[in-house]
Amino acid sequence: MESEKTAILATHYLSQYLWLATGGKCSCLNREAIQALRGREVMLVPDLNATDDWRKKLTLFDDSGIKATLFDSLEQMATYEQREQGLDIADFLIAEQTPHGILEQMMQRNPALRQLVDALQLELVGIEEYKPSESSLKSE
Repeated sequence: MESEKTAILATHYLSQYLWLATGGKCSCLNREAIQALRGREVMLVPDLNATDDWRKKLTLFDDSGIKATLFDSLEQMATYEQREQGLDIADFLIAEQTPHGILEQMMQRNPALRQLVDALQLELVGIEEYKPSESSLKSE
């Protein structure tokens, strides 16, 4: 994957994997840097519209004796609008309406909420839809 933000979010949602950012489409990916990946299964997860560029990078891994595959499922399932926006896997992860995804969306809309959560070391225990009762509506 390209961005550090995406690596952090993906680690949160899919912690069974080790997520490494490459620093963008131009990336810091070179023969020397990828040597640390020897002995691991490597999957390249490009942003939408960058799949062809990343497909070319597979030869770098092959030439270094590192088994790597390309995750292009996002490209296959994305809409035209999503491709135009150049979304990445993090955008799809936070779009899923999980409690953590909802909280992440709220924090992206209001960065002060993230500061509050971090400063007070708050932990998410659940999210419920607020449905006011008729009596509470009458008192307003």
